[in-house]
Amino acid sequence: MTEQLIDYWKTHKEIRFEEFAGKAGRIINARLLAGSDLLNGIVELAKKYQVRAGIVTVCFGSLSKAEIRRSERTKEGPRGTKRATPQTIEGPISFLSAQGKVGIPRTGEPVIHMHGVIADTNGQVYGGHLFPGENPTFSTMDLVFQEIEGIEFAKIADPETNSELLRARW
Repeated sequence: MTEQLIDYWKTHKEIRFEEFAGKAGRIINARLLAGSDLLNGIVELAKKYQVRAGIVTVCFGSLSKAEIRRSERTKEGPRGTKRATPQTIEGPISFLSAQGKVGIPRTGEPVIHMHGVIADTNGQVYGGHLFPGENPTFSTMDLVFQEIEGIEFAKIADPETNSELLRARW
């Protein structure tokens, strides 16, 4: 079944998407200081500026440790993949780059979804999904995120994946 699904996506030609157009808003430049959690720090900045939808465009620095998760191929699940068990990498860690979305919706909890690339002290490179509360800044973390005006991000049920995802809405 897994190979069938993977082969289907390799040859599938239909273009499907959902979109919400906003316009460029404020650009927030910040530096998280030692001990500050990366994702929780970004959420706190979004709260301070009441950013309903924002994109993290620049993010680099160092972490004391990182918790990261990747996808794995499997025969379970509708798409032939599953979420792997999170992996903790002890630091200090070079945080090379990240991209993500953050939002403070009018109703509901703040949301953040980030993927990053890190390197351990041996130069081994890892990449994947990052978790709030599990990525403390070692020295500093420089970041820039931009507001998208006219939309907001929130956790919304996604019928394609049968789970709640960070999605846009008006």
